[in-house]
Amino acid sequence: MRTIGFRSNILFAIAAAFGIIAALGRPWYGPSPAAAEDRAVGEIPSTMEDFFSGIGRAFSDAGGTSGWLALETADSLIAGLAIGSVLLLVLAMIPSLQAHVQVLARWTALATLAVIVVKLIDEPGANTLQEPRQGLMIALGSAAVLMASAMTVAAAPVRRRAPVKRFVPPPPPPAPN
Repeated sequence: MRTIGFRSNILFAIAAAFGIIAALGRPWYGPSPAAAEDRAVGEIPSTMEDFFSGIGRAFSDAGGTSGWLALETADSLIAGLAIGSVLLLVLAMIPSLQAHVQVLARWTALATLAVIVVKLIDEPGANTLQEPRQGLMIALGSAAVLMASAMTVAAAPVRRRAPVKRFVPPPPPPAPN
């Protein structure tokens, strides 16, 4: 099976970075239904119905606080890491810089995903009052695509410029005796 090429992964990374930045404008957190008094903070809901309705609200409920408003400084960090990852991946197209920026691109993409996962786990405010919404899920998926593309580009062998070969005509056929 054929894999996606070097330049195609860079295009996927650019699209993923746009997805992350666009997701910051969508709702990241919304109010959760009233928590039961007998549950501790972070405890799994007592019934599967509560659990699956929370997952359904995360993907379908359009109300809530956008990522730009909910994340005080992490929004700039997420956007900067996504843009930095893409810039490093674009610089990896230059053969003389490729070996130097591949590792940095890998780590910035991983850091982007890590910050989004931390914001999924550690919501702003009281965890019983907030639950994730679709913007966070879109950003999480986009960050996974960004990281996968960055890992593929970073694993590519370093391209070297091959010297131009001069044409040498073949020798003439031997003369008949």
